[in-house]
Formats: sequence, C-alpha cells, structure tokens
Amino acid sequence: MCGRFGISTDIEELQDFFVFDPTSVDYVKRYNVAPTDPVLTYGAQGPRTAEYMRWGLIPSWSKPSIAGSSARKLPLAINARAETLATNGMFKTPFQRQRCLVLSDGFYEWRKNDDGSTTPFRIGMADWKPFGMAGLWDTWKGPDGWTRSCTIVTTSPNDLTANIHDRMPVILPFDTHDEWLAPDHHDTDALSRLLVPYDPRAMAKYEISPAIGAVKNDTPNLLQPISQGKLL
Repeated sequence: MCGRFGISTDIEELQDFFVFDPTSVDYVKRYNVAPTDPVLTYGAQGPRTAEYMRWGLIPSWSKPSIAGSSARKLPLAINARAETLATNGMFKTPFQRQRCLVLSDGFYEWRKNDDGSTTPFRIGMADWKPFGMAGLWDTWKGPDGWTRSCTIVTTSPNDLTANIHDRMPVILPFDTHDEWLAPDHHDTDALSRLLVPYDPRAMAKYEISPAIGAVKNDTPNLLQPISQGKLL
C-alpha cells in the first residue's frame, strides 16, 4: 500500500514538471501527508490543472447517512489495487472517466524486521525530483456540502521496494501522463497496461527516522537520512 508520502519541491520546480497556474492552488510543502489530508492532484479538471483533494476516495453514490455529519467518518479508501480497478464497484467508474495524478517527491514504507520492529524508508526518484502517482477521483455530496476525494493506485513491488513492502504506488512516467489523463480515453484494457511497477534503476531509497510514524510530525528534518540509528 501507500499510506504516507511527501511533496516538498519548490513550486517553481514543480511547474517545470507539471505545468499549471500557481495561483490556482494554495501550495504548501508537506513532509508527512497522511490519509484524509488534502493532497495536490493534477489533471482532474483537464490539461494543466491542479487542485487539492481529500486523500481517501468517497464514491459519489455513498449515502450521507453513512458518514453521519462528516466525510471524516467514512471508511478510508486511500489505495486501489491496479489488478481489480475494472471490476471493483468503488473504482470502476473513476477508472473509466475520472483519473488524475497525485503529486509527490517521495513516499514512505516500513520494513518489518525479524525482532518485530519496523524501519521506515523514503522512496522516490534517483534524483529526488517530483513524480506523479496514478490516481482516481470522485465527488460526493454529504451533509456538509461537496467533497472531492481521490485514491492512489498501487501495484506489485519492483526490485527496489520488494524487500520493504509487497505493494508500491503506480508511478507513471512522464510520457504516459497524457494517455492517463485523457478525458475521452475509456479503454480500461489499454489503461491497465500503464499500471506497472516503475523501473527500479531510476529510483532510490534510504532509511529515515521513526518520527515519520507520528502524523503530527511534518517538518523538513523528517527527510534526513539515518544510518544504524544515527542521523547522517
């Protein structure tokens, strides 16, 4: 799964990779994004558009009574398995018609150790540049008004991540973004062929502090490498 990630690239550099109007979003650097947080998405409203959405997809057909008085009480659908998008009732329609990119420059996974402890790692591009994770979105009307939400598509791990976790987010190469985001592209068989593990030779990982485990921690020092219990 992908349950935590960050996006701390300067807005100017983000625009070098993802062209959008910087005044369209109130961009804030995040070092520890958690489920239900607002996440920066790209392409949901057409080419070169960016917006924040709730992380944790709420299907449009969800009944308001399920949530009580707030979307925060709905079950979390932060991830969607690539293998079942076309058949899962929650994701089938968004997969056909409501796709986006969720922007990041590093995601976090925890390796289970033999002694029962866990070790967190930051994982991203070898040059630590930003990237787009395959996302699906939907719009839900609840008692508090409209909520736009999204989920991150996951796939099997590549050679870099396999010894840490059995899933990883689908990171889409830049030359596939147009196909993934095309609003008139409804061929799910063709789209499914994009949902594969990213080339591990173009990625990197390093151990980080266990402080990443607390959602209240959201500061730049979380990105600092750690080695054998000592910060580098």
